[in-house]
Amino acid sequence: MPESGSRERRNDCDAGVARWSRRRSTCILRNASLKSHCLFGSTHLVDALLYARAPGATALVRSTATVALFDGTGDASLADAGPWLIDVAGASIDIKRTLLELAAGVEGVSWLISAYPFRGLAQELRERLDVKMPDGRTALLRFYDARVVGHIAGLLSFSQRAELFVPTFDWLVQINDDLMRLHPHA
Repeated sequence: MPESGSRERRNDCDAGVARWSRRRSTCILRNASLKSHCLFGSTHLVDALLYARAPGATALVRSTATVALFDGTGDASLADAGPWLIDVAGASIDIKRTLLELAAGVEGVSWLISAYPFRGLAQELRERLDVKMPDGRTALLRFYDARVVGHIAGLLSFSQRAELFVPTFDWLVQINDDLMRLHPHA
């Protein structure tokens, strides 16, 4: 039998999912002025290792609403621990609860508003995972980690930022329940 604290936490999460739906609608409406006729919906971008550490996290499995970005790359063997794109509309209530937990904590989540179809957006992001260093080596760009993507964006030139963010109209990061706009792209 669960402790009463667990029941209260689940009720808080249920209320949080309802607030999330309202917040998601508000977020989309707020961004509708950008290109309202093109917006198909929003997605979340998460680091699967951080996702798995969230209380009560359910395992991410490949589905019509989830894509592991390392699939189909040289890092495919690490796909379950790498970046995942999650379609908010098609995600299970358990995944939404876990995303709420992440958004309320220090790990955070990224919100992406895009006109790209879900799979197309995943492919665009997949193509941005590797970057060339000045010395010619290749490095992984951890833009999928909400804790560091703001710092990464701050280090990029204008053209590099444009290249990274081009598949999105808006890229927001939610950490400690604070929603911050990283990059509007209208």
